[in-house]
Amino acid sequence: MKNDKNKDAFSKVGRIMEIFWLSLAILSLLVVIYIFFAQGITRANIQYLVFPGMAGAMFAFRYVMRRRMERNSRK
Repeated sequence: MKNDKNKDAFSKVGRIMEIFWLSLAILSLLVVIYIFFAQGITRANIQYLVFPGMAGAMFAFRYVMRRRMERNSRK
């Protein structure tokens, strides 16, 4: 019984972190697009694409791991 509560809590935290990383990726991408329109695309500011890329990678990692854990817990 207690183990089920821990799994539910872990699942909720994992889902919240997924939403956090996805929103951070989208927000940072919007900021980078704004910078590109305001300053133009240059070698100096193209490095800002690292931030949405890393946030998107973290979202993808969390999503895949959560799906894998859900699939394994059903077995």
